[in-house]
Amino acid sequence: MEYPYCLNDTVKGKGGKIVNTGKLYGWTGKLLEVNLSDRTAVDRDTTGYTSKFIGGKGIGGKLYWDDFTDKRNAFHEDSPFILMSGPFAATPAPSGSRWLICGKSPSLYPECFASANLGGSFGAQMKKAGYDGLIIKGKACDKIYLLITDGKLEFRRASHLGGLPVSATMQAIQNEAGRKIVIVATGVGGENRVRFATVATDVGGSGSVGFGAVMGSKNLKAIAVRGTGVIPVAHPDGIRSIRQDIKRMTGEGYFNLYGSPAPLAEAEVIKKIQCRGCSQGCWRSLYRAVSGEEGIRKCQSSFFYSQWDRRAHGELTQATFLATSFANEYSLCTMELPGILIWLEQCIENGIISEKETELPMSAAGSSEFIRLFIEKIAKREGFGGVLAEGVMRAADMLGSDAKALALGHFTQTGRGIAYGPKVFSPSALIYATEPRPSVTELHEVCEPLTKWALWYTTGGSFSYLSTQVLRKIAQRFWGSEEAADFSGTDGKALAAIKIQNRQHLKDSLILCDFAFPIMDDTSSADHVGDAGLEGRLFFAVTGMEIDEEDLNTTGERIFNLLRAIYLREGRRGKADDYLPESQFEEKDEPVFDVFGMFNPDLYLPGKADAILSRKGKALSRSDFEQMLDEYYCLRGWDPATGLFTRKRLIDLGLQDLIQALKGKVI
Repeated sequence: MEYPYCLNDTVKGKGGKIVNTGKLYGWTGKLLEVNLSDRTAVDRDTTGYTSKFIGGKGIGGKLYWDDFTDKRNAFHEDSPFILMSGPFAATPAPSGSRWLICGKSPSLYPECFASANLGGSFGAQMKKAGYDGLIIKGKACDKIYLLITDGKLEFRRASHLGGLPVSATMQAIQNEAGRKIVIVATGVGGENRVRFATVATDVGGSGSVGFGAVMGSKNLKAIAVRGTGVIPVAHPDGIRSIRQDIKRMTGEGYFNLYGSPAPLAEAEVIKKIQCRGCSQGCWRSLYRAVSGEEGIRKCQSSFFYSQWDRRAHGELTQATFLATSFANEYSLCTMELPGILIWLEQCIENGIISEKETELPMSAAGSSEFIRLFIEKIAKREGFGGVLAEGVMRAADMLGSDAKALALGHFTQTGRGIAYGPKVFSPSALIYATEPRPSVTELHEVCEPLTKWALWYTTGGSFSYLSTQVLRKIAQRFWGSEEAADFSGTDGKALAAIKIQNRQHLKDSLILCDFAFPIMDDTSSADHVGDAGLEGRLFFAVTGMEIDEEDLNTTGERIFNLLRAIYLREGRRGKADDYLPESQFEEKDEPVFDVFGMFNPDLYLPGKADAILSRKGKALSRSDFEQMLDEYYCLRGWDPATGLFTRKRLIDLGLQDLIQALKGKVI
């Protein structure tokens, strides 16, 4: 209970309702900035940011641009740890209560701005407590956690939580602060600054890109929040109408790739789990393994160890289930771990390092005992685990150029693992090339309709209505042209990449769930084409701000260009850094572990007319990539020779205030 800081107690009115000055819907209008070094806090205004940057990634990026111009590393005490909600959080908007963390990522190579998108109810509770977001700076002199409730912030000692796994940390804080408290915390990996350490929250929510390590660098073990406020919306009837439309569009016959719990070997589903405000649910479920171990599982994280488990046992066992539990408890990213393990095995096979030097029994890979030891050594930075804790790219630097070459077979030059990759999906080539860490939401927009198409093609239409004809109409509506769905050439791919990036940056600012939006196909309509204007209708219903689809898409483009400006200010060079590793131009028959490869192992895609082609074993054409990139720059309004901004484009987007700070990087 020590070190209380009283917030502005006017934010809470009778009955727990938030008192807004004027007509403010969807947002609270306030941010809380906390300095851990001197244990102070101040309120900041949100309203100056909302019209141009919405929330989430947009406002988080603008706060980062405005307040943190020095080239400080991710672990500097003044490097920001920003937690943002969007205008939909804590409202009846369906699947709209996700939230994100942003700041400088220690996992990227080199370090640069990034964001992590999380589920659960933390974002909604933060809003109900009176805040659209939190900005945390400084470093506590000893371990602490923050407790935020209506009208009060407390700095609480957390020395007794040091070294605890995530679940025990959350249990201890709830015992102290109450069962209804919602928590974001990190485990041993975060405390020891493992560069890919995660943060965890309720219902199995997890955030990547190393923000657990940023928490560790600040001696911040956790943040606990509870709010009783109500976030008013402009048009409740409009939200109800949209919910009914979604129910109709995704009714009988609609195939949701993430709708049913995934079967896990030697584990059973106890119950499905949903984030706050979710209208449909996803894979997220509580499982129990045969050993009695329980845990929430969802999507990729459930299977990161499966290829080693299957190799060792001939089939999947509960080792796959337990591996995810170990990673979650120690706060290590399950998107990074398989790439590290593949790379390490290749280094041993190529004589770059010996198994003895790693101090790991590599021949036992696939067992639950091995993966637990592997994770513990990394999380505690013990022996060679300390090298692996730096992430693949930095670890490869320590081992030499041959090790780096092997790493680039699976990772981009910035250290982002390649999934839904350019060898199969040509629009993804531009997404990977132009962003240090493209979000999975962008890659999903390419993959998901194509997976539904593949299910139509491989089952003769019995398992999906998304035919080639339907796919082309969807491509016209969402990607800008029917040619975008013809994978025999480059036509339409640059425009598709731009539309996808703009839409997904907007979505990460609203913030909407990736599994729910956009609704690209409609089971109820004759042409089965989804509604690209749904997000705009929902935005109006919640906030009352009249903005058409075109203007909302321009907002997404503004946010994308803002982040590009941050990357340039932090050292990226435009076209000189907009490239792909050589592995993407090399033909090689290799397994594809994503959902597209699961349902379509021969990697079929539509070509011209009724033609079907296979990308299995194929590579991206270098000339095609260069052609798409030049077209991409022109469509973006950037200088095609350098990939840098033009003054006109920044002014047109209302970003003229960025120009002075980008000297030499604006044409």
